[in-house]
Amino acid sequence: MGKVVNVIKADGTVEPFMEEKVVESLLRAGASPKLAESIVTKIKPHLYPNIPTFQIYSSVMKALKKEQKEVANRYNLKEAIMELGPSGYPFEKFVAGVLEKNGFQVETNKIIMGRCVSHEIDIIARRDKKTYMIECKFHNQHGGKTEIKTALYSYARFLDVKDKGFAIPWLITNTKVTQEVRAYSACVGMEITSWDYPETKSLREIVDKSGLHPVTSLTSLSKKQKQFYLERGIIFIKDLPKTS
Repeated sequence: MGKVVNVIKADGTVEPFMEEKVVESLLRAGASPKLAESIVTKIKPHLYPNIPTFQIYSSVMKALKKEQKEVANRYNLKEAIMELGPSGYPFEKFVAGVLEKNGFQVETNKIIMGRCVSHEIDIIARRDKKTYMIECKFHNQHGGKTEIKTALYSYARFLDVKDKGFAIPWLITNTKVTQEVRAYSACVGMEITSWDYPETKSLREIVDKSGLHPVTSLTSLSKKQKQFYLERGIIFIKDLPKTS
């Protein structure tokens, strides 16, 4: 292709299409360099000015399903996590499972009496003699960002329960966070884990390292089947009943 093709991201911003970003995401999902280059070659003729990123994603997924379903399942991770909704409860269970695989002791949905009022804590996590109060912020729509009001709310709750043995507040979300959230968390000492931040400890990174993937990432399951398993508390592929 001779000229630059712009793409429209989920948040409405426009940027040039960069095939290296697609290749990088495919390699991260476990594709071989040869497969990644092949997929990009297949989708490039179908690009058009101001193409939405979700359309590019759909084209990549369609090609991947034909070539290598296991890679398609992993490439589908961000979308799969969004499908854990509409409630945030399965996401909390998912995060707890991933943290447990990473060496934390976890408890979910505990009621803790604070200095002023009681709070339902999404996840209490312990590791290295530190106790974390974790707030999970789940989004099931593209383009949204976790904003400062969520960080302020989480930290206020932490202040009310910190005398109960909590050392560090921690906000975990499946979308991006604003620059304001990053600045505030750094200022007050609150851990932040978003889809792509911090660079080596983002949600995407810790999920990949854990090897745990949600049932919603299986491209072989219909939406109805995925919901069936979630309603029965089956969050991870590893927990699916074995077929004889």
